[in-house]
Amino acid sequence: MLLKKSLMLFIGVILMVSFFTIIAFANSTIKLIVNGSEIKPDVPPQIINGRTMVPIKWVAEALGAEVEWDKQKKIVKVSFDKKVETDLISNYLRTAETSKHFVENFAHALQERNGAVARLFLSPEIRGQIKPEIIGPSTPVTKIEIKEVSYSNYYWIYDVKAYYGPYDNNSPTLAFEVKLTVEPERYPDGSVVSSRYFITKLDWIKGKTEFIPN
Repeated sequence: MLLKKSLMLFIGVILMVSFFTIIAFANSTIKLIVNGSEIKPDVPPQIINGRTMVPIKWVAEALGAEVEWDKQKKIVKVSFDKKVETDLISNYLRTAETSKHFVENFAHALQERNGAVARLFLSPEIRGQIKPEIIGPSTPVTKIEIKEVSYSNYYWIYDVKAYYGPYDNNSPTLAFEVKLTVEPERYPDGSVVSSRYFITKLDWIKGKTEFIPN
């Protein structure tokens, strides 16, 4: 139960921070934008006692949630299906100051052998290329190197190397190496989502079988 409550709080914070924007103009008209698209609720957003209040039903439904009103208990219930929850968590994980910070976060998930987290950094089209379970070598990775190989206006290519050791006075040993293509996330109209990225291609140089599904 505690885990469930924590997850809902986590999702709530993501929803509040990441998905909708409120713009107030000088004439007191407030525009509500969800995922880059303006929505016009029947009850407009209002500023009350210095706080901006928005109708949760319109915002939640715009994000794919179901909203129920329990009149007897006076409770508003907001629920997401598993796909929506996954998308919310993925959006949170993929938010970073720069593309390199994004890759560092992904590399950390690989180092921790957490396939369920690592695959959420991938675009939905290639998400199945990483197992949703324990991944990578069983020997602990002690060092990760990240190098930007190339950059264009549309994408970055990074080389990620992970090493074991050193053990018994031996040099560090290459555990795995993967080349990543990273692109900014885009809205349906093609404009870039600020500070959010996707890995759109994985090229395994070494260690592929320890990460991909059987």
